Amino acid sequence: MTTAEILALHDRCPRAAFYGKKWEASRIHPNEVLRQAVEAGLLTDEEDPGQLAGDTVMTLATERELAVEGSQYSCAMHHAALSDVITTVLRAGMPKLGRPEDRECQSPPWTSSAFLDASGLRLRRVLMVDRWSSEREAAESHSWRSLGEMSIFGMPMTLTVVVIGQRRDGKHHSPWSKGFLHPANRNLRIKKRDGETFGKNWTQCWREEQAWISRDKWIDAMREDRVLHEAVFDVELDLPDADMMAKVRRLAQSKLREIRLARELPDPNISVCHYPVPCQFVDCCWNFKEPSERTGFIFR
Repeated sequence: MTTAEILALHDRCPRAAFYGKKWEASRIHPNEVLRQAVEAGLLTDEEDPGQLAGDTVMTLATERELAVEGSQYSCAMHHAALSDVITTVLRAGMPKLGRPEDRECQSPPWTSSAFLDASGLRLRRVLMVDRWSSEREAAESHSWRSLGEMSIFGMPMTLTVVVIGQRRDGKHHSPWSKGFLHPANRNLRIKKRDGETFGKNWTQCWREEQAWISRDKWIDAMREDRVLHEAVFDVELDLPDADMMAKVRRLAQSKLREIRLARELPDPNISVCHYPVPCQFVDCCWNFKEPSERTGFIFR
């Protein structure tokens, strides 16, 4: 677990951070699978990072049950195809990324969740969201994964935002994974350039179900229908001033010390158990059980 991740858990609920130091749910959320797969593709030296990302999804789905209703296989195939296309687009615009070295902050040192640009002078986060708004930008800019990382490493950050659309019935509805086939010539389209919807004779299709359409052809269709710039873009975060960074570092040290020294189970924050997303430990808290392999968790 990265330092920003444990601090984000603590902000939500000290009990989640207490449990999260040692345990994580064995059932893994598809969005977490997608994140890990894309990160693997951004860090690899493999010739085809998109293929590696897709393979990573299938490996994780095999080793750990996906936290979804319905078909595990269908969900895994969808996210494998999605991670393949996203990673291919991202790596076309950037070289292999690395991680910053651990930085002294508290015991243990700060382990980063951010990437380090090839220049070595700027941090980068790749953020996959269902939609983007000014409220989401403010939340991400002030989070431990952004403000905290910048304050610890003393570098500005680029947020690479990938809009993957809402997930319904295990699938993300966005140009990354959903298109339309012409009723006569079966040509792939992603979106009408005049903003209109496709007629009833057009066939909706999903990336993972169209093996005859190459990955590059799908990406070309996104580009030709002018949706690529809406589906992925950068947001630049300026480095805070020295006084702000010092305050954030002191706050991080204080919170990390509290987490490290905690010996008794903290009280739960019951108003955030289910919102904005369910906590992975919610069933333990509400059933007065400890995380364990018997209750569906794995040791970190």
